[in-house]
Amino acid sequence: MPDAATVALDSIEASSDTVAIPPFGSRLLTFQAHGPDGVAAPGAIMNFSIVDDPASLGSGGARLSFSSALTDDNGRVTLQVIAGTGAPDRKPLKFKVEASAGSVRPLSIPIFVTTGVLAGVEIVPIFTGVSPAANTATATNIYFYDDSSCDKVNLAHPAVPMRGVRILPRDDPTFTSVVTSGIHAILGVAVDGNGKVVAQGCTNLFGSSLSSEQLMRVQLPLEWIYPSPEGTFHAVSQFSFTTALPGTISAQDRWKNLSADICDPARLWLDCTIVALDSPDAGIPIDCQAVPGNQGPLAARLTARRTTTGPSSSCASQVDDSGKPSLDAEVYALFPPGALDAMRLKKLPDEIGSSLTRLTVGSTLAVAALSSPNAFGIVHELTDLELPDAAVHSPMTMTSLAAPVLKAPFVTGVSRAGQLMISQPPSSPHGFTLELGSAARFTFAASSLAPRLGIAVADVRSFIEALVKLATSNENGTKLEGCDALDALLCSEAGQKPGCARTACLAGLDALIQQMDSSFAGLDGLDLDFHLSGWAPIVDRDGDGHAEALGSSTGAGPGIWSGVFKTRTVVGSWTAERASASGQ
Repeated sequence: MPDAATVALDSIEASSDTVAIPPFGSRLLTFQAHGPDGVAAPGAIMNFSIVDDPASLGSGGARLSFSSALTDDNGRVTLQVIAGTGAPDRKPLKFKVEASAGSVRPLSIPIFVTTGVLAGVEIVPIFTGVSPAANTATATNIYFYDDSSCDKVNLAHPAVPMRGVRILPRDDPTFTSVVTSGIHAILGVAVDGNGKVVAQGCTNLFGSSLSSEQLMRVQLPLEWIYPSPEGTFHAVSQFSFTTALPGTISAQDRWKNLSADICDPARLWLDCTIVALDSPDAGIPIDCQAVPGNQGPLAARLTARRTTTGPSSSCASQVDDSGKPSLDAEVYALFPPGALDAMRLKKLPDEIGSSLTRLTVGSTLAVAALSSPNAFGIVHELTDLELPDAAVHSPMTMTSLAAPVLKAPFVTGVSRAGQLMISQPPSSPHGFTLELGSAARFTFAASSLAPRLGIAVADVRSFIEALVKLATSNENGTKLEGCDALDALLCSEAGQKPGCARTACLAGLDALIQQMDSSFAGLDGLDLDFHLSGWAPIVDRDGDGHAEALGSSTGAGPGIWSGVFKTRTVVGSWTAERASASGQ
């Protein structure tokens, strides 16, 4: 056949895209060669071979009627495929018959050796959800995996099935010779004009649902793929509170005690000291609540000198039962004129309330893809927080606040319509221990207490000790301060030697400091006291399919948190920036 090698070929096509044969049976399969102009190519040499499927048991001893032949006047060659044994488990035995000619790309036809009933299916892709952009899908690749299921399909890198890949709308969406038993996986991958995946979905087709008598139409849901939020992001969340948070009122009430009476803080200081005088013997806790009638001699003598008149415009006018200036007034007189004005004690409760009107929380979100399209697992960890409405404020790290639960490790996220939805699953709460009370105490000390003392750093102890040291007296040319000045006054009033009340004063002062220091405890939680759920726009600034941010201050806008602090519902906004490009 000297002229066979001169035939120019362009393509090969077959009479069927798949062939099903019973064990030891045979089927005819016709191949046709075409030239460059698309017309039949007669006189061309066509070669044939059996190609085993590596994932199956081989061809079962199948044979071909010949291994090569010349195309006829219509460019055709009809080949007989003779099957051998089938698979022992009655599942289809799969292999391919490959036809090649010259430099044309070989054509492979899947062959199924089976005793099962066969049917045909038409695949109809259905796009679900909101498209991220108009008309983005230009083609849909259909992968039909016989005798498989979606959980065995690599969605990111799908293997080419025996039947090859159909590209819609160019190719026929119908698959024939489908066995009406077992499960078959159908994967759809929609791409845009640049080949980028824009939608994806996989469905399991149960063979028992098919009929050999008619073609069945199968819908294949494809979910739009939005920019991926995978990676690690640094988030900043802002919460505003229109009403006082649980624990704020109790903290304010505690600090009101320093100025609740016209003789305060002298009255409160005196209460703590008198209670401490009885505590060592009577076992009374130093709660700074003096109870007349249940006291020792010294405490009773001092209590008799307390104020008994009603409210007055000044502490100096307060008297005891005998009409003499009360002990409260005498202790108040230890403070030099104007000394307490600089401490602005009446303003402290308001400053607590104003500092707890907003909260800024820093955190990291590590987002990883799950097996389902647009599904993600999130590890959310708090890093710092700040009370920005305090006079002096700065971020405090969560580790410095010793919060016991900073990380929510099993949070689920779903990408929908270009937004990352972050849920709060009941079995794994998206919750944290906020330690807001500790943060409020530190911020209050820096913004309210330290400026009153004229120093950079202060705490409750240093403030209360400095406050009582403002009280002074002069004993025989010696200046006494704080507990020394109070001891001298009380011992003189009681007719006792100096030192009779100093120990009680120091003990009472410690009790007062502990009370004031624990005033913010109502804002702290013992366990998870801060729970979140929310969403944020996925921001893909460069169009590479990976998010550079979650939420933004412009354009897409910030994300929204809906949360609960203790029992109070809170709402906040948040944005997050990708930590590094390596996280993509």
